[in-house]
Amino acid sequence: MSKQSDRRRRVVRATAPAAGLLAAGLLVWQGSYAAFSATTVDTGNAWSTGNLVLTNNGGTGPYAAATSATFGGTNLRPGSTNTTCLTVKSTDNAAGNLAMYESALADSTPSLGAQIKLTVTAAPVATDVLADCTGFPTSGTITTIATAQPLSTFANTYGTGVAVPVAAGTVLEAYKVVWTFATTGTDSGDSALMGTTVTAGFTWELQ
Repeated sequence: MSKQSDRRRRVVRATAPAAGLLAAGLLVWQGSYAAFSATTVDTGNAWSTGNLVLTNNGGTGPYAAATSATFGGTNLRPGSTNTTCLTVKSTDNAAGNLAMYESALADSTPSLGAQIKLTVTAAPVATDVLADCTGFPTSGTITTIATAQPLSTFANTYGTGVAVPVAAGTVLEAYKVVWTFATTGTDSGDSALMGTTVTAGFTWELQ
């Protein structure tokens, strides 16, 4: 073997590791910088709650958060009856379901509340319906809330009441309440109710 060939082999052996390191560095560089990338973003996402606002006209006047003594009567006898309306106004920015229920009851013993029976219907209206029920719809979207339901067992929570859908915005829902003093079926039972009283409160709740 010639001396020149021997020197060439020594040079190759000496430079091979450096060449390998250089090649590895090139691969790393290409792996780090050769890929393209793109992004898209969606910012400013926010959440806020809606408002639910209810008032009623008490059947007689301006809308208020609370009204009193819309239904009822005095000096009653079995068979006494009356019909009264009021309108509930929803001014909210969220739709919901509106239910009427009995929120207070003070009854006598024996129970007069068991003999005061309510039939309640509800309907959406365009204008106020006052106590005499003029303007209450006779057809269309009318919901039966209760049929001859005694005060003593009337729905007393939102969950047990009959709910009607209410859209967002200003919505009027009229309620017609027909109450009747029903006989107990016997003279002695009716006579036992002389001088008795029952007082009830009603709530309209939107959820």
